[in-house]
Amino acid sequence: MYIKRILLLALCLANVKNAQSQQSYSITKISEDANIRSDQRPISIGFYDKSINKTFITWMGEKSKTIVKAYDHTAKKWSDDKIVGTPTFIDKHNYPGMLKGADNRLYIFYGCHNSTMRMTISPKPLSIDGSWEDQFIPIAEKASYPAPIITSDGTFYVFYRETRQTNKFSDDRPYQFVKSTDNGKTWTKQMAIDPFPRVTDNMCEVYNGKVTYQPAMNGNKAKIHLAWTIAGEKLGKHAHATYGRNVYYAYLDPSNDHLYSIKGKDLGKTIEAKELDEFCQVLDTGIPETGHLAGLQVSVHYRDNGLPLIYFDNQVGGGPGSATWDGNKWIFASIETPGNSIRDLRDPRELEKFGADSFRVYKPSEDSIKVYITTNGGKSWQFENSIKVGQKVDRVHTIDNAHPSIKLMITEAGDNTLDVAKRDVFIGSIKK
Repeated sequence: MYIKRILLLALCLANVKNAQSQQSYSITKISEDANIRSDQRPISIGFYDKSINKTFITWMGEKSKTIVKAYDHTAKKWSDDKIVGTPTFIDKHNYPGMLKGADNRLYIFYGCHNSTMRMTISPKPLSIDGSWEDQFIPIAEKASYPAPIITSDGTFYVFYRETRQTNKFSDDRPYQFVKSTDNGKTWTKQMAIDPFPRVTDNMCEVYNGKVTYQPAMNGNKAKIHLAWTIAGEKLGKHAHATYGRNVYYAYLDPSNDHLYSIKGKDLGKTIEAKELDEFCQVLDTGIPETGHLAGLQVSVHYRDNGLPLIYFDNQVGGGPGSATWDGNKWIFASIETPGNSIRDLRDPRELEKFGADSFRVYKPSEDSIKVYITTNGGKSWQFENSIKVGQKVDRVHTIDNAHPSIKLMITEAGDNTLDVAKRDVFIGSIKK
């Protein structure tokens, strides 16, 4: 009887803890017909600053222009939408990513698809007011999919895929970054992942989603976690993103800009083709008969023990899945169980950390967002809730250091017009 009571009490405490971790949301439209079709990855699109009690967000508006908006939590009022960046061409890949610099100014990286990356900077700290400095980063040529992060010492790293096309092969697109230690005044460039050439296939294009910086903690050094898949054609042919296979992982040590395998092997400043499968492979999906077997937005976050949690669309394993390292091998888990409307979910959209080993993933599903959580570092997942938006969802982003009243930025799916904005923008607030 005593043992039964202990077990019952433990079960009740577990249920209480789980209930406390669950969140429900209210949805508010903040800008109507203000967004266009985008191929945006789950990158930093805004942040909350406690010192002034304001939230800043960014998205891509009509003609691929960069829009910013600020919310004053004290006055409970949004600013008007403001254009702060104008690209030289219209493209669904020109989306922006925002960081707060060491000087407290707002830095937005945007406007590139196989072209030179752009950066626009606020003239004032923690403000969208005034005329922004809209400029190129000349060293970041032939860039696509910028993924900006900032380290604890204020260093910018902006990762991107380069359209190198060696010997005019369309499937040669390696991964690199530009780095600045002086708030974007000067930049250096480094090739990070170079899959070309491959002898087993012609999949030499790097695709990824969320890149995550982990500050030094718990006796572990600082790391920048990278996870990716490869795409291209099959052996004997060359084509852009026709097929995709495999999941890979490595981390970059910002103290020396060397890349390391999960086992700590120093791979130098560039992971070369011969090292990719031997030291960085997480999952071998095989060569596909059709499509991309891991999705095109493979994301990674960190556990407090320094190990990664990788989130991807595991079409071999039956839908959205995760992978983490147990010290000896990769451990895989399904996020949504087979037969539970897996295929009405699209590419992974967001991966949020909310505890040492606790994470949420957000997956659009028609006019809602399905939310799943793990509290054991990805060993198992459970459905948390479904956020009803009321309009078809395209992208969902968590806001950095979010205030509960503005935690998510959500964009509508639908009209594919690129020069005229016909999609709405929403925010998701945590209900009290």
